[in-house]
Amino acid sequence: MVHGAVCLARLDDGTALFVDGALPGERVEVALHHRKGRLWFASTVAVAQPSPHRVPAPCPYYGECGGCQLQHIEYTHQLELKEQIVRDAMRRQRVVVPDAIAVHGMDHPWRYRWRGEFHVVPGTAGMADARLGFNRMRSWKPVAVDDCLIHHPRITGSLPALLGLVRDAGAAELTALHLTAGEHGDELLLRPRPARALASTAVDAHALSAEQRWNTTSTTLHWRGHAFRVTPDTFMQVSWGQLEVLYATVLRGLGEVAGATVVDAYAGIGVVACELAGCGASVVCIESNRDSARLGVLNAELNGCADRVRYIAEAVEEVLPAAALGAGAVLLDPPRAGCDPRVTAWLALAGPPIVVYVSCDPPTLARDLRVLTGLGPYSVETFAIVDMFPQTLHIESVVALKRGS
Repeated sequence: MVHGAVCLARLDDGTALFVDGALPGERVEVALHHRKGRLWFASTVAVAQPSPHRVPAPCPYYGECGGCQLQHIEYTHQLELKEQIVRDAMRRQRVVVPDAIAVHGMDHPWRYRWRGEFHVVPGTAGMADARLGFNRMRSWKPVAVDDCLIHHPRITGSLPALLGLVRDAGAAELTALHLTAGEHGDELLLRPRPARALASTAVDAHALSAEQRWNTTSTTLHWRGHAFRVTPDTFMQVSWGQLEVLYATVLRGLGEVAGATVVDAYAGIGVVACELAGCGASVVCIESNRDSARLGVLNAELNGCADRVRYIAEAVEEVLPAAALGAGAVLLDPPRAGCDPRVTAWLALAGPPIVVYVSCDPPTLARDLRVLTGLGPYSVETFAIVDMFPQTLHIESVVALKRGS
């Protein structure tokens, strides 16, 4: 299995295929559906020789809905495959990693997403019998669903009431509902796409009639005694229940921070920053999204650590050299595209003693680690995989780097 949760197969003539729904070592019958250059993409239609790790997918929409890719694989083996994908990405970039990579799975790998976007699927009568769903596998066309096994119960339990809202509103321009569970799962933050498609008065009226607690502006999430305001447009870790595992791994990588300055690059709304400040660090947060930066300032005030948290609302690559002057550590948590080359180049040249890199994409992580460890003076101290998204292709890694002489 390769990055993207597809299996790589080759025909007798050497033609390569990427196959959805298969497992390494299986003999399967596939249907070809498109081609890019000499590479074919295919889907499994029958399994002649199944893997011992194959299990029945519990979701009735699996294979049609594009949200999950690994439900046909027992969970412990999902973790093993994800580790193999990460190691392969590192090998391709010649990044030296420890023999032991810690892999942190979930005790209950279902109902973990605290945020999701449900597309409106018009019915035969248009919006009058519309439903909600997700995009189909490798398609922009949605498939209607009545439940989703990886979303928080507050979200899926609200679907019948949300359907009533969508149908009664009858707004043909409504394309999706962006949903976030908040307040310990007791509240639902709702944002229509586009925002003008649903009046807030209609949302409030349906919430009251359905005895639901809905909000259209913001909600609160909690971690380690801290409270964080979140809006629909700001980034959050959607697998909030696994947050402790992820950020505990980050904090271990940073080590003792009391009295030190830590730069939290790509800081978002300040979740890690508030914890670091509570541990005695002075935290410089860099966040280019100004809405997130404003919420980060607010969250620092709410959690009583505003005197130790400072925000810079600029791009990381523009301000990191000045922001990290004299810092003891830098925390990187970039988007899927990884770090701008100027970030890794400066760190390799003049970075602090410790860098902790949180990544959601193994290939871009390997590319950046190649600069920091292969061309730069850092070495990998610890490497961990934290499974934030069971049943899916997504892989989260936490790498602690130490600068050599």
